[in-house]
Amino acid sequence: MSGALLALAAAAMLGLNTAVVRRSMLRASAYNGIVISILLSVPLFGLLALASGQLTQLGGFTGLQYAVLAVGGILNFLGGRFSQFLAIQAVGANLTAPVRVLSALVAAVFGIALLGEQVGLLRGTGIALLIVAPLVAFARPPTVRLGSLQIARGIVFGLSAAATYGGSTVLLRWALEDSGLTMLGGLVAFTAAALVLIASLALPGRLQGLREVDSTAFKLFVAVTVMMSLAQVLRFAALESADAAVVAPLTETMAFFGVGFAFLLNRETEAFNPLVLLGIVLAAAGAIAITL
Repeated sequence: MSGALLALAAAAMLGLNTAVVRRSMLRASAYNGIVISILLSVPLFGLLALASGQLTQLGGFTGLQYAVLAVGGILNFLGGRFSQFLAIQAVGANLTAPVRVLSALVAAVFGIALLGEQVGLLRGTGIALLIVAPLVAFARPPTVRLGSLQIARGIVFGLSAAATYGGSTVLLRWALEDSGLTMLGGLVAFTAAALVLIASLALPGRLQGLREVDSTAFKLFVAVTVMMSLAQVLRFAALESADAAVVAPLTETMAFFGVGFAFLLNRETEAFNPLVLLGIVLAAAGAIAITL
């Protein structure tokens, strides 16, 4: 399967994931969701690395590559995912999508500047669409009742997710390129993020709050873990065989997939007014244009 198809498959899984994240955020905090989903992902990727035989190929990465994978994992799974969870908690998945999809722009810029990837007229058009999309989505009050503080939090954390997701995509692409060690790379990235989270549990109230997560929220977070891990397997495999400037935008078409899943699962808590939907379409179109 080509890198582009792998990225699209990851996008579909991520779109479903955002809808489930929205439901889980109604029952628990973003921090608890991150802790549970990241810590459960480590043994899952460990099993995948073991089953694929990559766990015995530890020498396949240099020390620098291990360091870049660790930094990329922390940026992606803590900076990116945590910010995305907070944005979704504040304004929902639909309003978060046009802002978060700016990660495609960040990845394209870094890919061009640091990895020598090329950009043409269509990609320039895509950049313009990505900039316009969130402005359109937030042009009028959403159909769900949100305060100005919630909207501000959604925009700030959406932009934070875009910046960290985009930057981490380039780092992971550099470390994984033609390595054939997708599962091992994923294990390193998740483990680095998990170690930071384990250390954070020493902060007052964090461990007690984790213990108070109810069974329904926990099950939703387990589902998030499985879907996100599968999506990351597909994404890492795509990054191994295709440019970051291609993989990142196609992955961001999750905004388009997410609308359908949000309508099925979260119809009463998501914004579906015409400008929000137009913003999502523009964001997806811009992400695709960057790949052409």
